[in-house]
Amino acid sequence: MRQRSSRFSAIVLSLLVLSILVVTAAPAFARKPKKRKAAAEEAERLKRESEARIVALYQMAMARTNQIATPSQPVNGAMNDSGASIVAPVTPATNAQFLADDAASVAPVVPAAGTLLISEFRLRGPSGANDEFIEIYNNSGADHTVAAISGSGYAVAASDGVVRCTIPNATVIPAGGHYLCANSIAYSLSTYATADATYTTDIPDNAGIALFNNNSGGASFSLANRFDAVGSTSEANTLYREGTGYPTLTPFSINYAFVRDECGKSGSITTMGPCTISTPKDTDNNAVDFYFVDTNGTSAGAGQRLGAPGPQNLASPIQRNSTITAALLDSTVSQSSPPNRVRDFTSVPAQNSTFGTLSIRRRFVNNTGANVTRLRFRVIDVTTFPAPSGFADLRPRTAATAVAAGINDPVTCLATGAPTTTPCIVTLQGADLEGGEGGENPSQPNGGGFNSSLAVGTITLGTPLANGASINVQFLLGIQQTGNFKLYVNVEALP
Repeated sequence: MRQRSSRFSAIVLSLLVLSILVVTAAPAFARKPKKRKAAAEEAERLKRESEARIVALYQMAMARTNQIATPSQPVNGAMNDSGASIVAPVTPATNAQFLADDAASVAPVVPAAGTLLISEFRLRGPSGANDEFIEIYNNSGADHTVAAISGSGYAVAASDGVVRCTIPNATVIPAGGHYLCANSIAYSLSTYATADATYTTDIPDNAGIALFNNNSGGASFSLANRFDAVGSTSEANTLYREGTGYPTLTPFSINYAFVRDECGKSGSITTMGPCTISTPKDTDNNAVDFYFVDTNGTSAGAGQRLGAPGPQNLASPIQRNSTITAALLDSTVSQSSPPNRVRDFTSVPAQNSTFGTLSIRRRFVNNTGANVTRLRFRVIDVTTFPAPSGFADLRPRTAATAVAAGINDPVTCLATGAPTTTPCIVTLQGADLEGGEGGENPSQPNGGGFNSSLAVGTITLGTPLANGASINVQFLLGIQQTGNFKLYVNVEALP
């Protein structure tokens, strides 16, 4: 055990050094003219980030049957339906990321373009052409206070030049937080996230959209004043797209969204290995920064993958990978063995589990320094429909509360067990597929996929998770096809 611990420490140290080198080299990404204007400020911010905290993106990957994987031997694995035991490692810190230091101040009066991004959007939905939304993300390392160079706030505009939403001056978008603009005529996801601002004029399918640092319009809507833009290849006005644009969609009224990549694999179902990022990707090219998801895995011209829209607003949980950490439920047994990982071969086709289910159990620890009043997990990488032969088709499902007995991990028992000494019994809170299979929005009758979120419903304002406290969580995955698979999630929480 000491050898294994030393090897893991060496890996984490190496990743930390490598990540610092990568992050401190990051000013090369400031390629836009408007970003170069802020190069010095960007370099200083990135320096602070490189000195900030390192976080682990939680890998949930399978190893081959009857093969044990250690932290120094990460493997992608195989599932089968032969009835043999399934082993499955979690490889800590294979995905070292840096988040901006909350204590670091970045205070330009007018933030440089690029500090706010359009992170998710759609221009129609199941309720028709007006079932649309645009989500804004604060990708800086500090809270962003809206201060327009002219007018009453920042504008979300379409390529017709018409302002759809204004983000009012003095609005504070938290670091890593969101702002949601939606068409009030037919926006159908208000039970998932209510809009912070609304509009009533439809944005045509495949039209470009942009975020500007003013709402004066006309000549004030310029490249120099633009934060971000997203448009299709059919959008002629380059002010309203970046790069070549995303593939032009066939306009179906389906439950879809374009989502910024938060893993680094552009939504690839078959690219294995760890994620290289855990925050929205921004290379100034819409074609590679965004991927298409919908709840039926429809082929609409922009790539095909099962997933769900997940709009977020000012009140939504914020990614907390760095301060809510994961541990095995029982570290005295293999990462792939029960109770850490449980395979059930019972076939339930009606619940997207033709080849049974896989249950993943982890203990999460609140290290935020405050009570957590909301906790959920967002899928940023998974093998799912339409997985080719040799790759598993996994469908995240709502998990029930469960009990695990015979836990011999003293830390788990002390934190959550009965008794508080080994061996103990622990309760596992089921992760609920938000929207999910129960007629909620976004309805996901085929199970979850990319961008789906799973919430722990027992964590509320009335029953928060105290700082330093732990909670045991069970994730349930329906299996529609066996094969190699992966699952990565981001932790999202309030505060």
